[in-house]
Amino acid sequence: MMMNKVILIGVLMGLMPLMAMKDHDFDGVADRFDECPHTPFLNEVNSKGCSVKILTLPNETESDSFVMTLGYGLNTNEDLLGREKQHSSKIQAGYYHNNWSYSLSTGYYTHAEDEGMVDTIVKVKRRFTLDSKLKLRLGMGIKLPTYDFSGNKTDYTFYSSLNYYFTPSLSFFTRYNYSWINDENDINPLRNSYFSSVGLGYFFTKNFYTNFSYNKGKNKFTNEHKIESLSSSVYYKINKQWFGTFYYDKEINDEDFHETINMKIGYKLW
Repeated sequence: MMMNKVILIGVLMGLMPLMAMKDHDFDGVADRFDECPHTPFLNEVNSKGCSVKILTLPNETESDSFVMTLGYGLNTNEDLLGREKQHSSKIQAGYYHNNWSYSLSTGYYTHAEDEGMVDTIVKVKRRFTLDSKLKLRLGMGIKLPTYDFSGNKTDYTFYSSLNYYFTPSLSFFTRYNYSWINDENDINPLRNSYFSSVGLGYFFTKNFYTNFSYNKGKNKFTNEHKIESLSSSVYYKINKQWFGTFYYDKEINDEDFHETINMKIGYKLW
């Protein structure tokens, strides 16, 4: 009987540090020391548990802001004879207000056989905060036919993404986009396409973020195989105004070499 009491006391003593560290809002400050006990989940807090900064990417901001980005891209596709490598430069303007985001992007491409403007894309997205850890984004995009080829017409895309935050730094995400293709091609018939992905994202610091994802999709060209790839992106905030991003994607289901590299530098005007 005495031994049972000793074991019980030992268990209670072992649990005391855990009980003292009870943290209902998951901000890293124990409830008994937390002066702000209901801190929003993604906020960075001080030693008192009160918000000092929110860990967000530019497209997740909750305040009014206007962002400009300049980017360079390299697409490699050995199936496209004569234009296995395509270089592109892009410019994008984005405005963020509360839960809404609006963007306009266009650019210029070059490859061995041709050069010219890419299609111009307009996007509108809306964020829904389902609870402190779960966020949903829905949106629509219009692809205007500024890319000069016969049969190019306006296409439409539905965007969706769901993010679940295990901690302020670690998140799970899934995305699904579906495009209605109106372009015409006599040689190779076209079809509607989709793109989906699942992955994990992590803030190593408040200024450095990276993610990894597995992607599947269907190309708009009927003679192309289904897309299956692995990708990763990196975001680094240089200061209050400047930031940079790097994206790499490699297909894994084809003997031919398919990869995409994108680099961007961004400036937050306000």
